[in-house]
Formats: sequence, C-alpha cells, structure tokens
Amino acid sequence: KFLKANESPWNGVTIGMGGSGSMLSLFNELRVFIAVTFLVGLLISPEPMGLSPAQAETFACAHRGDTEAAPENTLPAIQSAVEKGASQIEFDLQLTKDGRLVLMHDLTLKRTTGQEGKVGDYTLDEIKQFDAGAWHSEKFERTPIPTFEEVLEIIPHDILCNCHLKGGPEVGAAAARVVKELDRLDHCFLAATIEQAEAAKEIAPDILICNMSRQTAPHTSYAEQTIELGCEFIQLLGSKENLKETVQHLHDHGVQVNFFHGNNEEDIRALIAADVDYILTDRLDLCLGLLETQEGER
Repeated sequence: KFLKANESPWNGVTIGMGGSGSMLSLFNELRVFIAVTFLVGLLISPEPMGLSPAQAETFACAHRGDTEAAPENTLPAIQSAVEKGASQIEFDLQLTKDGRLVLMHDLTLKRTTGQEGKVGDYTLDEIKQFDAGAWHSEKFERTPIPTFEEVLEIIPHDILCNCHLKGGPEVGAAAARVVKELDRLDHCFLAATIEQAEAAKEIAPDILICNMSRQTAPHTSYAEQTIELGCEFIQLLGSKENLKETVQHLHDHGVQVNFFHGNNEEDIRALIAADVDYILTDRLDLCLGLLETQEGER
C-alpha cells in the first residue's frame, strides 16, 4: 500500500525540444555525452548504485544501545554505542500520556524503573522523575528516561537509527513527525507493523521502513511481503534455515536485512556467512571484534 513512496518521480515525464538545427545538434551532443558518461561509470563501478545484490559486509547494531556498558535505552548506552563504532543503534519508542516519545522497551515500567504502570499512564514531566539506571548499577543511579529528540541529538547522521515502535498507529505518526521535523530522514528508519508504517507514511511519505509485521520463520513469504510493500529494511529472527538464500533474494530487490540476534561467536559468524547486513546484538564488543577479524580475513 505504501509502495508509491518509492516509485520514480519521473514516470510519464517527457521533454520537448524546438525545431532549430542548433538545438537539435546540441541535443544530439548531449545524448552522446550522457551515453559516454554512463558507459564510463559502468567500467569504474561494475555494480549498480545502492545496495549491492551480493552484500559484501556485515555491520553491528547495538540492541537498545550498548547494554553491557550502561542501562538499556538510556543516553549513556546510546553514547557508548556511538563511541565504540556501532553502525546502527536500535531503541524502543513509546508515547507518554501527553503524547511525547520516550525510550522504553517493556509494556510496564517495573523492570527498569521500579515504578508501577505503563509509559502511557504518565506525562513526560512525571516520566522524567523516574530512575532508569539504578537497576543496572550504582554508577547509573538517577539516569532519566530519554526522549526521542534527546537521543537523536547525540547520534550522528552516519549511524543508522533503528526506531522500534511500541504501540498503535499513533506511535508511527508521532515518530515520523519527529524524524521529519529534525531532518533525520536520511538515517532514521521505523521498525514497524504495517499499520504503524501506514500512519508514518501519511506524515512523511519518504520515511524509511523496516518491516516488523512477522519476523519468525518461514522467512520466504515474509520476505515477499516486504518486497511487495517497498520496505527498505526487514527484521528476521529465529531460524537460520535457508537464510543465505533469503538474504540474497532480499538484496536482489534492494532490501537490507537486520537479524535478531547475535550474542555469541557461533551465531555471529553464521550471520556474517549468511551476508546479513546488520546483526542486532547485546554484546557489542564481541560483535565488533568478530566483524573486524572477519574483515581482515576477506
């Protein structure tokens, strides 16, 4: 349904020229120049622009930030992931009672703040009073729950933001609004259900989408749905059966693949071998180390 956002804006466009000889000559020269430029480009770069059909490299995605170093979904965890060199950072977004987006994974606040209830039961001012760090370690006592805007302030444009939406379509609309207003469409994508994505596209038609509608095996029909919808990303989890073939098929259609998750050496190496684009990991140091080793072996 939201494929139209990816269609070429040049469909059906024609260019008219005058009938003079000089204009015709200029037009012919221009055609030759374009043709030569195109052929030279093919010689210099044998693969098409954009995602290569055979993705050559795998990268690390810090799941909820660098959670070994700091509490999940907090600014210290995000900052640590940035400093260590994560290529993508995943975090979870929920709406407060007064419509602000904050980072929180669980449906309730209990595990990470000790508070009762849900994010949507409180205003942003109330949420900001909660301690989201003490559960992790004494070092992070009084660490607040960050807003979406605060997180985007510390993530540079060369790192992908994997914004996992929690809630209904209204979360998609709210997230798209923030991404658009802060001019972050170039490196933020929404990990969303179809309903959330449709709401987001109403606000920002060009926003990038990671299909999260059904992540588990079998991957084949899920991959086809993602291609048909025109999503730029897909998240897979669980089974690695026929994973390399599925990844190749997705790459052939310009879809990048996130896989949840790789938290040990065996799984990380298997995901690298399958040409997965981004490995969501809770062990960022391990993943980055293995990726560096793998790159040196290529």
